Amino acid sequence: MQGSPFARAGFLEALPLALPDARVVLLTARRGAALAGAVPLAVTRRWGVASAYSLPFGTYGGPLVDPTEPDLAAVRAELARALGEWLRRERVALGEVVTPPGRESAPDPAWAALASSTVRHVAHVVSLEGRTFEDYWSAIDRKTRKGARQSQSKGLTAAEEPEALAETHALYLEQARAWGLSRPYGLGFLRALLDHPSGFARLFTARLEGGLACGILVLTSAGQAFAWWSGAAPAARESLAYPFLITEIVRAMSAEGRTLVNLGSSGEKGAIERFKESLGAEARPLWAYRLAPRSRLARWALALKGAR
Repeated sequence: MQGSPFARAGFLEALPLALPDARVVLLTARRGAALAGAVPLAVTRRWGVASAYSLPFGTYGGPLVDPTEPDLAAVRAELARALGEWLRRERVALGEVVTPPGRESAPDPAWAALASSTVRHVAHVVSLEGRTFEDYWSAIDRKTRKGARQSQSKGLTAAEEPEALAETHALYLEQARAWGLSRPYGLGFLRALLDHPSGFARLFTARLEGGLACGILVLTSAGQAFAWWSGAAPAARESLAYPFLITEIVRAMSAEGRTLVNLGSSGEKGAIERFKESLGAEARPLWAYRLAPRSRLARWALALKGAR
């Protein structure tokens, strides 16, 4: 499937630990017995009003299409029809379907027809297709390369270290409090991702003189990887630990033959976007289809929410 790590069984199975009131629904398109495409949805219901998201936490859930399909657009349209029928049956009030980043310059008409509005975002990705790590390294910002060398000269080291999850989570909680994050991810949810038998979730760390400077949880699927969740100590900024660790993750993914490292969306924040570009990442568009309400009660609830 042309999808993302968030559509993997390990992520879907762990979701109830983060969203106890959610259920996962999978809509599919088939060619005979073969699976041609799918849309995973996380569905919640509150005060009788249903909400459905292609996957929560701002991740990319759909539509997922088998890349060997001769007509990808037809499969996506079939999935859109199936979702439209399901939304009407369930009388869904709120929701969003977010596509993985690609090169599409316009939204998909079949999916836009399901939405009350369509929003263009961008994600920054490091493409390794047809390139070695040395090609990547020589092409990134000169100051970034210099900073990485200085970090190593100060004793900064990188490793894959799953046993450091609790330590990284403690740093993450300190950051979450500073950011005013109301619902940080729980340690049990992250542990379930990391402990999944598929090994799709991996924790990479950077340490300075033995102390943890930062950690990044990377989710993988086929040829791609997503630097998704992290925790960093205050000293990480001065030691340049975070950009150093990103380049080391790119090195590890390149050695495994992966062709894409996703650094995520930045919410149109210029400083963060420039930081990712200094790491050799390019901006690619993605589309968020904000689902139109499918019942009178849902429209009334949305109007009341807007009034408040």
